[in-house]
Amino acid sequence: MTISSAVAALFGCISVLGCDVQPSVLFVANGTLFQMLQLTDAQDGCPAASRVCYLTLWDGSASRGCWVREHSHIRVRFADLGEKLIPVNEFQRTMVGEYRNSSLD
Repeated sequence: MTISSAVAALFGCISVLGCDVQPSVLFVANGTLFQMLQLTDAQDGCPAASRVCYLTLWDGSASRGCWVREHSHIRVRFADLGEKLIPVNEFQRTMVGEYRNSSLD
């Protein structure tokens, strides 16, 4: 391995470590039907106006879906679990959400 190859490999590793692999979680809710619902700011794969969310169930399984604000509720859609409506007041901002001054309004 030449020095330029080693430098390129090192730069590649550092670049990957600096990337944000998962979207930033801005809000979380804990529930009786699920362990945690996380709302992110990413739109990756969700229709316009919707954002990515993650749901963790009490049995340890997890799902990825899309969320959107509708009046006083958050509507989440999961391919394997269907739709759920959760009141906005169930959600709390994360530290990232606080830092970005994010709001569900």
